[in-house]
Amino acid sequence: MRDGYGIVFLILGLVLPAGGEETSRLAGVYCTGCHSDSNKQGGLSLASFDPRHPEKNLETTEKVIRKLRAGMMPPPGSKRPDPSDAAAFVAALESTVDQAAAVHPKAGSRPFQRLNRAEYARAIRDLLGLEIDVAAYLPPDSVSNGFDNIADAQAFSATLLTGYLRAASQISRQALCDAGARKRLLACNARTEACAAKSIARLVDAAYRGTATAEDRADAMRFYRQGSGGGFEDGVRLALQSALMSPRFLFRLERVDDADDRVNGPALASRLSFFLWGAAPDRLLLQAAANGKLLDPASREREVRRMLADKRSEALSTRFASQWLRLQDLDQIVPDRLLFPNYDAALARSMRRETELFFDRIVREDRNLMDLFTSSDSFLDDRLARHYGLAVTTGAAFRKVAMPEERRGLLGQGSILASTSVADRTSAVLRGKWVMEVLFGTPPPPPPPNVPALDDSVKPTTREGVRLSTRQRIEQHRKSPACSGCHRYIDPLGLALENFDVTGAWRSADNGVQVDSRGDLYDGTTVQGPAGLREALLRHEDLVLRTFTENLLTYALGRRLEASDMTTVRAIVRRASHEKNRFSAFVLGVVESPAFLMNPSPKH
Repeated sequence: MRDGYGIVFLILGLVLPAGGEETSRLAGVYCTGCHSDSNKQGGLSLASFDPRHPEKNLETTEKVIRKLRAGMMPPPGSKRPDPSDAAAFVAALESTVDQAAAVHPKAGSRPFQRLNRAEYARAIRDLLGLEIDVAAYLPPDSVSNGFDNIADAQAFSATLLTGYLRAASQISRQALCDAGARKRLLACNARTEACAAKSIARLVDAAYRGTATAEDRADAMRFYRQGSGGGFEDGVRLALQSALMSPRFLFRLERVDDADDRVNGPALASRLSFFLWGAAPDRLLLQAAANGKLLDPASREREVRRMLADKRSEALSTRFASQWLRLQDLDQIVPDRLLFPNYDAALARSMRRETELFFDRIVREDRNLMDLFTSSDSFLDDRLARHYGLAVTTGAAFRKVAMPEERRGLLGQGSILASTSVADRTSAVLRGKWVMEVLFGTPPPPPPPNVPALDDSVKPTTREGVRLSTRQRIEQHRKSPACSGCHRYIDPLGLALENFDVTGAWRSADNGVQVDSRGDLYDGTTVQGPAGLREALLRHEDLVLRTFTENLLTYALGRRLEASDMTTVRAIVRRASHEKNRFSAFVLGVVESPAFLMNPSPKH
């Protein structure tokens, strides 16, 4: 199957020390034969592409950069240019695009966001101290680009409105019956309208995240008076219910300075808190917003570092990293009980918690981001340690444990390995696809239509009774020309992890056949096992860091990135490189970007 990646070398002559004849020769050798008007491989013609102005076609240009950075083009087995020439080309192309962006900056915009399930539950907890089962009230959130907080994907339906109404009604009743919530809600003990006014003013200020006005407080008091006919508590309950149904609580509405499109202090406080804590801003952050300090870069950095040091930043692992790494997929895998009797829901929870704690350590200790793949220790409880075959005793609590070579970093963790398997066998395709999409940001082409699945096309035992490993079955499957185009990119990445079974346990044989974890990557290098795959990630560190930054920026902004955002991504990665790729450098790069500080209206 041919793909559309060959675009990159059409414009390689931009930076090569050769004249027009050499440029034409390179284009003829590497590209134009496949991507002319008459032969649109991958549905793409480059006949009208102007290599002198790559900034005028950002979508194509950014694809070029990404594929070259990954070493994916020309395709495996094809003639390739000298690596230094390709590197010079990428650098020049990025420089041209980034310089054009500096002259005409584009911050990007998004509509307002509503609180999703997780944010709503945390907002209620912070406001009233109540832990609620949010799934009992609200329907599942829509997921876009891997995240559940993308603004324009957040539908507002009659079902959702009914859920918010039911939640507000029941939570307001529960708050007055719970001693802790009641203490947070009532500012005084007197059962008077004056006490109600004081309590409701404090409630509204907190619920509306620093944006409450005198009119908002008066509205809440009108609900109090409507309900107070049944007594003081009924009045307070109705006022609380009205606040929980207010757009100012349910939606993150932002005020923007018309002069420069910058969001104001309270809006910036909410952006920071929902990014780093997955929750509403605290008193200190709202104070910084109110006195204008949040608009000062130095003060803003101090607040960011305070927030990262706070325990609430664990949301970066349980919310951001969990979605980036697709840990929710672990809920979908149910290994065959006859083949894997030791796997159960408790083990799956331990696997997920290991990865969350592992990422949280990167945040908490402000480590180099690449430690995600090279760290020699992790966090295990007794159950998971036994599953990994480690002779350590940790008890029910998770403790830091030294890991063997094959289990260093994310690639040796059960959460990743199990979630990229199927019920009765490993899947080099799912594992390779995970690496390409999650770590490299280079999704493989979709499979062609009418191609049978591996389990249908090649059985684990031949008619002659010969048992085949998963690798051997894949090799037969990919002999079809319709399949080989995709599999040559995907399979070697996944096969490097073949020593891990469906549940992430280490093995030396698969279906009675010795495991062979060697593979030839699309960039021409060879990998052997998990250690070899780690080395490949380190060779493509720039690509891994950019992909991480894209995901972090997407999550922080609550919108999908556009080709024009890649200039910002590159700037963040460059900044972090000067600070040893520490996690805080990526966060501060996001926070200081125009995309985070601004929200231009569509007319701008």
